[in-house]
Amino acid sequence: MKFLKSTMLTLTLSLGMASAVNADSFTLRIGSGHPAPTPYVFGLQEYFVPTVTKRIADETEHKVRFIEAYGGKIANVFDTLEGIEKGLLDIGAYCVCFETAKLLPWNFDYFLPFTTSDVRLSNKLKSEIVEKHPELKEMLGKYNQTYLPGMTGFDDYGIGTVEPWTSPEELKGRKIVAAGPNLPWATLFGVLPVTSSLPQMYNDMQTGVAEGTIIFPSAHGGSYKFFEVAPYWTVTGFGAMNQNMLAINNDTKAKLPPEVMSIITEEAANYAVWANDYAYEWYENGLKVISEEGAKRGIDNAVTELSMEGRKVWANVLKDWPNERANDIISEYGIDAVAIMNDYMDLAEKEGHVWPVRYEISKN
Repeated sequence: MKFLKSTMLTLTLSLGMASAVNADSFTLRIGSGHPAPTPYVFGLQEYFVPTVTKRIADETEHKVRFIEAYGGKIANVFDTLEGIEKGLLDIGAYCVCFETAKLLPWNFDYFLPFTTSDVRLSNKLKSEIVEKHPELKEMLGKYNQTYLPGMTGFDDYGIGTVEPWTSPEELKGRKIVAAGPNLPWATLFGVLPVTSSLPQMYNDMQTGVAEGTIIFPSAHGGSYKFFEVAPYWTVTGFGAMNQNMLAINNDTKAKLPPEVMSIITEEAANYAVWANDYAYEWYENGLKVISEEGAKRGIDNAVTELSMEGRKVWANVLKDWPNERANDIISEYGIDAVAIMNDYMDLAEKEGHVWPVRYEISKN
């Protein structure tokens, strides 16, 4: 009996030692080019990092500590993908709008302007497309990273201007800040594009370099305070774009225990819901601020909405562009963007979205 007890004690101690040996602590660098006030970055800081940290400590034998590097501390908005690829970041979030050379197919919703204005629905649509077309996720392998199911978005793009306007034709020849994948929205319609960045836009509109900007209300009515120099906001309905990728370095992924990766993956999906809900709140708040600040200056119509007829006028000018972009993606990347973009439009319609112009997209 003493031998049995001794044997059981030895076995128990051995198992305990094995657990201790297998219990690891991991330090992960997580970052982005945008600062924390941006909804998708704020979501990392307020939801993803603390939730993942707690769940791993509570549900596994491991621990994780995050080093948070937002606002370009490790990688700026233009090179976060490369930062993840090289292992400078273990997990990173970045807008695929800054990766039009490497990840052009991921920008397909930018090529379908006048999509849904609801960033939450935008996330649902894009997430379904990404799952239906795994070739999009497979693109990331080339850059030593794996997609985490956490796409997040910017709220509905509209136009803030120094002077009011009512008809789209009034914007032709005006100098409007536009950049990246949304640049053709302006140039194809006859608007004169001005290249700028968020920190520069205020001064550009204040000094007359630009007469307005294509942006989202959370920025225009938020901390950038563009409403001070461009008090007129038009809800054009260009759409809310889910463009912010969450990805993990493949070398890091290979070192993490399966149970740790499982929690990270689950919480990436939950983070997407959290951040998109937050972005939608920012949208509503942005419109409210623009309206209230305009009223303080005696502007009763600081926020107006472009009619469906006005949207049709604009969309009709752009109607051939989505087809051109889809075929460019096929020829340059070998990815069937015709199927992807048609699937996206179909899904949007099933959710009740009405396109001002139903773009015709087919293979050349």
